[in-house]
Amino acid sequence: MPEPEVEVQPLGLDEEMRVAIVGAGGYGRVAIDVLLAGGLGDRVMGFYDDAHAALSERIRGYPVLGDIGMLKSMLSVEPVHVVVAITDNGARLQVANSLRGLGGQFFTALHPQSYVSDVATVGGGCVVGAGVVVHPDAAVGSHCFLGPGSVVDRDAEVGAGSWISAGAVVGSGARVGARVVLGPNSSVGRKASVGADVEVSALRHVAREGA
Repeated sequence: MPEPEVEVQPLGLDEEMRVAIVGAGGYGRVAIDVLLAGGLGDRVMGFYDDAHAALSERIRGYPVLGDIGMLKSMLSVEPVHVVVAITDNGARLQVANSLRGLGGQFFTALHPQSYVSDVATVGGGCVVGAGVVVHPDAAVGSHCFLGPGSVVDRDAEVGAGSWISAGAVVGSGARVGARVVLGPNSSVGRKASVGADVEVSALRHVAREGA
């Protein structure tokens, strides 16, 4: 599966920019919460979800507008920034790649109580929760979730589509592959590596080989 490249999230906001959230479940509710905390409520159009018929018509006051196909049709006529808030890592990247192919742009939702160094990079479409710290020269791939209180230390890399749960720590110089799940309060030690598609259970520590 092609992986979106790490890209720097521009800080400027176009006056006409609108944001759509794909996924109206639990992760979608987290995404809208972060956007609202950041004062971006007036930019949010609403939600798109293939299960829209079984969902409430509104979530936090924002409409559930239809399925992903409807969003794809909209992309052909007007620009929309998207946050893909699907919990499953592989499905999230698959949907994101299909939207990217149609010209979709991706917005990173940063909670105002998070800290991202000016010399770190966070890819498009990420959701960065309260209390997150991303230290200098770290690189977080596109469409990742960084849960509350998680840390990506200096010079570390997190692959596209990964899920870094609340309280998890990626140590300095560590490498986390694409579509990885780090469970709550787990950690990846300094210069340690976790391969793609691995799930690290809660509280587990991954040490560098030979350390």
